[in-house]
Amino acid sequence: MDKRTIRIGVDVGGTNTDICAIDENTGELMVYKLPSSLHDQSVAVVEGVKVIAEEYGFEGEDVSRFMHGTTVATNAILEGRGAKTALVTTGGFRDLLEIGRQKRPDLYDLQADKVRTLVTRDCRYEIGERLNCKGEVVREISVEEVEKIVDSIKEQDAKAVAVMLLNAYLNPENEATVKKIIEEKYPEAFLTVSSDLSKQFREYERLCGTVLNSFVGPEVKKYMDNLKKTLESIGIKSTYINHSNGGLMSIDESMKYPVKTALSGPAAGVVGAQYITDLINEKDLITVDIGGTSTDISLVVDGRFEASDEKTISGYPVRIPSIDISTIGAGGGSIGWIDSGGILKVGPQSAGAFPGPACYNRGGVEATITDARVTLGHLNNEVLLGGRLPIKSELSKEAVGRLAEKIDMELLETARGIISVSNSNIIKEIKNATVAKGYNPSDFCLVAFGGSGPLHAAELIDEMMIKKALIPKTPGLLAAYGLLTENMRRDFVQTFVMDLSEDCASILEKQFTALENDADAWFEEEQIPQEMRSREYFLDMRYKGQNHEIRVPIEAEDIKSAATLAAAYTKAYERLYSFSSDDMIQIVNFGLSAIGDIVYPVITKDEYAGEDASAAIIGSRHVYEGNGKFADYILYDRDKLRNGNIIQGPAIIEQMDSTTIVLSNQKATVDEYLNMMIERK
Repeated sequence: MDKRTIRIGVDVGGTNTDICAIDENTGELMVYKLPSSLHDQSVAVVEGVKVIAEEYGFEGEDVSRFMHGTTVATNAILEGRGAKTALVTTGGFRDLLEIGRQKRPDLYDLQADKVRTLVTRDCRYEIGERLNCKGEVVREISVEEVEKIVDSIKEQDAKAVAVMLLNAYLNPENEATVKKIIEEKYPEAFLTVSSDLSKQFREYERLCGTVLNSFVGPEVKKYMDNLKKTLESIGIKSTYINHSNGGLMSIDESMKYPVKTALSGPAAGVVGAQYITDLINEKDLITVDIGGTSTDISLVVDGRFEASDEKTISGYPVRIPSIDISTIGAGGGSIGWIDSGGILKVGPQSAGAFPGPACYNRGGVEATITDARVTLGHLNNEVLLGGRLPIKSELSKEAVGRLAEKIDMELLETARGIISVSNSNIIKEIKNATVAKGYNPSDFCLVAFGGSGPLHAAELIDEMMIKKALIPKTPGLLAAYGLLTENMRRDFVQTFVMDLSEDCASILEKQFTALENDADAWFEEEQIPQEMRSREYFLDMRYKGQNHEIRVPIEAEDIKSAATLAAAYTKAYERLYSFSSDDMIQIVNFGLSAIGDIVYPVITKDEYAGEDASAAIIGSRHVYEGNGKFADYILYDRDKLRNGNIIQGPAIIEQMDSTTIVLSNQKATVDEYLNMMIERK
C-alpha cells in the first residue's frame, strides 16, 4: 500500500472544534466535529485528530502539514487572563496606556468604564532617550539606566516585558539596545519590542499592540509548546498557525507574536470561501459565518479580501494586518430575552457548548436560536451532528414557551420572532459591511457557512433581494477546510508620510525595495522555495490634512506612475464617500504582503448525474412558516446529492455538520464540486 500524504486543518471555536483532513493525492475529504475543550483547547484538538486518523486509517507520520486556528490569545485578552507585564517607554509617556485617545467608549454614557490597564503604574518605567519625528537620535540611551530598570522588573517578578519607544517605527536603534540588555539580564522574560511587531505610526495603538503581545505571550507560548510536543508524540512534525491576515505562520513565529493570532479565528473561513468560489468564477462575495456564538461577516471584492490594520480587541486598539471582518453576537446558541421595555431581543449572550441550547439536555434552560429552529421544525427533533448528538425537542418548546409567556405571545410565533430578530441583526451588519462602504449587496454572492449559516442563508437573500447564496459542501467545517488552502503569509508595512507628486517615483521605489528585502529575508527564514514566492503591494493613502487612510491595492508597475496611483485612490475614495477632491494626496503607509504559495489539495469533480434529486429524499417535515401557516418541507440527505441535482423549495437538506433551508420561492442547484447554489425562482 502506497504511503498516504495527509493535510489537516483544525479550527477551534467557542462551541465546537472542527477538523478537516484531505488526502493530497486522491482528494479524499475527511471531516470530524466535536465540542471544544474550554480549559485546554489542545485536548479536543488532539482527541479529534486521533479519532479521524483511526476512522480513516492514517498515521501521524502521514501528515505533511498540520494547520491550526486557535482562540487562546483572544480568550486570554477577553478574560484579562495574562502574565504580569512590565513596560519600558520613553520619558513622559509612562501614562499613555491610561490616557489613550481620550475617547469615551460610549459617547452618551457618562458612566462608561474605560478598559482595564494591563500594566499597573508601578510596573511602567521611563527611560531618558528620544528620537525626533525623522527617526534621528537626539538623546542617546543610557545603558546603566536600562540595566537598573531591568533589575527592578526582576524584583517585581514580571513575567513579560513590553518595550515601546517614541518614533521607533522609523528607527529601531534605541529599542534594539534595550532589547539586547533585557535578553542578557532577564532572558526568561517574554519580551516584545514594538518595532519588531509594527513599523507604523500612532504611538498609542503601537503601544497597545506591544503590551497585549507580552500580556498573552507566556500563556500562548505554553499552549503552543504543549500542542507541538503532543502532536510530535503522535508523529505530526510540521505545524502552522492561522494568522489574522488570512495566511499561515510557523508555530515558532506564533509564539513570538501571539497577538497576530487574536483575530485569526474567522479569517480561515473567508479564505475557504474565496477558494471554493474561485473554482466556479465567483469573485464578489459576502461571507457570512454563523457559528454557535457569533456571526462573522466579510467581503471579497474581485477575488481579494478586504483588509485592515485597525482593529479593536476587547476595547484595546491594535494595528495588526488582518482581513476586515465584523462580528456580532448572533449564533445558534444566542439567547432570546426580553428587555425592560418588553421588546424581544436575541444575543449577544450565548449558551455556548455547555450548557448549550435547552434541547441539548445539559442543563440549559434559556431559549436559543437553535431551540427556536427545533420548535419550528427546521432542525431534526431527535438528533444532530449526524446522530452523535441526541436532543430533546420538548425541552426546546418548554424554553421557548417560558419566553412566550413573558410577552404574551403564542409559542410558534415567539419562535418565529427569535429567528426574525436574529436575521434583522445579521442584515444590519451586512449593510454596514456593504452599503456603508459603497457596495450594493445584490451585486454579490452570499456564501453562508458555519454550523448555523445555511439555516439563515435562504431567509437572508430573500429579505435582502440578493440573487444567490452558495452553501459549501461542508459548511460547518469551512474554516477548517480554509486552513487546508491557506498560504504562508506575512505583511510588511512601513509608515513614511509623503505627498504624491510626479517626482516621487524614486522615493516610492526606495521604500518598496526596503520592504522587498524584508520579505526576502522572511522567505529565506521560512525556507520557502523561489518558485513558490509571490508578493502583493498596497498603499494607505489620504487627502492632506485628513487623519485616516484608505487602503489601496496596487500592482508593482504602478509605483512608477503617480497619476495611476492618484486614480486608484480617487476611485476608492469615491466608492466610499460618493465624491472626491482636488486636494493633495498623501501616502502614509507602504505595504507588501509576502506570500509563500502552497500546493493546493486535489479537488475532485463529481460526474453530472442530472437534475433529478429524488434519490436523496429521506422524508418530509411539517414546518411552521408564520401567520398560522404550515408547509410540508421535503427532507434530503446532503451526502446523496449529486452534480446537477436541483432541489425545489420548500426543502430541508440535512448533513452531519449543518442543515440547509430552501424556501418555497427558491431552488438549490448542486454543482460539480458538490456545493449548493440557492437562487430565487
